[in-house]
Amino acid sequence: MKFILPAIVASIATFASAQQPKPLDAIRIQVEPRVVLHTIADDFIGFGYETSAVAREGFFSAENTHLIQLYRALASSGLVRIGGSIGDHTRYEPDGKPAAHAMPETTVINRAVLTDLGAFLRATGWKAMWTLNLGAGSKDEAAREALAVDAALGDRLHSFEIGNEVDLLKRFDGYASYHTAYLDYKAAVRAALPEAAFSGPDAAGNVEWSLAFAQSESKDMKLLIHHYYRGGAKSPQATIETLLGPHPEWEAKLGRLREASAANGVSFRINEVNSFFGGGKPDVSDTFASALWCLDYMFRVAAHGGVGVNMETDVNQLGFVSHYSPIFRDESGALNPRPEYYGMLAFSLAGKGSLIKLTTSEHALNLTAYATKTSDGPVWVTIVNKDLVRAATIEIPLPDGCTAAEALRLTAPAAQSKTGVTLGGAQVGADGAWSPRDSENISIAGHTASLPVPAASAVLVRLR
Repeated sequence: MKFILPAIVASIATFASAQQPKPLDAIRIQVEPRVVLHTIADDFIGFGYETSAVAREGFFSAENTHLIQLYRALASSGLVRIGGSIGDHTRYEPDGKPAAHAMPETTVINRAVLTDLGAFLRATGWKAMWTLNLGAGSKDEAAREALAVDAALGDRLHSFEIGNEVDLLKRFDGYASYHTAYLDYKAAVRAALPEAAFSGPDAAGNVEWSLAFAQSESKDMKLLIHHYYRGGAKSPQATIETLLGPHPEWEAKLGRLREASAANGVSFRINEVNSFFGGGKPDVSDTFASALWCLDYMFRVAAHGGVGVNMETDVNQLGFVSHYSPIFRDESGALNPRPEYYGMLAFSLAGKGSLIKLTTSEHALNLTAYATKTSDGPVWVTIVNKDLVRAATIEIPLPDGCTAAEALRLTAPAAQSKTGVTLGGAQVGADGAWSPRDSENISIAGHTASLPVPAASAVLVRLR
């Protein structure tokens, strides 16, 4: 099945094999600010963590000012998803000693670390989606844990999800048996916490489960949620070319999630996503290519009507910090924003307000473009050139009311670079803060802005 994003042309070509860059390809981008396609949710940006992250004392804490600043640099309101595979291997002990473990050992959380998480969320302005243990727990344990999470997080609690990647849990022989267990758990939690909100089904890849869940639970769910990875880290196809190339199967799934969302009146979110599962691929998932992929991916979800993404980060279920982590934590606990974080940061600037109509002239580059506008702000045009060889010249006729244009560039020495990434000529500071250093004025001729976009780079163009 082939889906074409309405009013957004995203031409994708096979990567060129030539060693020398070809002449700049001219691409004309037409923006129509009056034609609104979708509204981008205020909490669109999110992170995803294994529950073991909460068990690490002092990490999610109001005292962790560096992490708080890294969050606030992205958004004043976002969504943290706590769960992952460890969510189905977690036990709550109110006064027990917290213990963070890899699978298949059991992670232990207590009242104190939940209280710290609540303080962290209030300091950031973000909320949390919490996974209850369906894989190795009981409904009564889930109800007790839900009460504790609600007490600690208060108004920072977004919703509960029951189980992680439920379509992969061996205890179920199909959707019907899972749904029966879900209803049983939900009833137990609601008996203890009548106002509890739920999202689901947290499917790994089987979109049919998500569609069935939307039909049966749409009147009693906050979000329809699904996962996405481009592939497995151990696959020989886990390359930069694959990451930046087209993925028509996923485009089809996004289309079906969009249809289910509209038909059942429930918004959908990709609540666990990153490049390659299994911890990511070194020299791929941790390179500048991941920043370009991330920026483009977030806009593609928004273009399909999705209300957010949760980029997986930190320690995975295998016990090491994933190569794909936007925020990398070393053995000493020091935090370092990796290239992918810069893709999220770029989206935080241009991915606000309404997604508006944009069309591009025909071209053969692996290049995508998106346009947004807030009710009282400028028009942003985001151009992501994922072509590893060819540059482009972009021409943008200025919409009515606009007379000037300026640009912030997302760049690195090469797609393979792990360091030297900048947005607006600046890097994220040691304290987690960021502000642009270089704002490039774009030349205007004949009421048309014109600028080059080098291979393997992105640019945010502000029209005002």
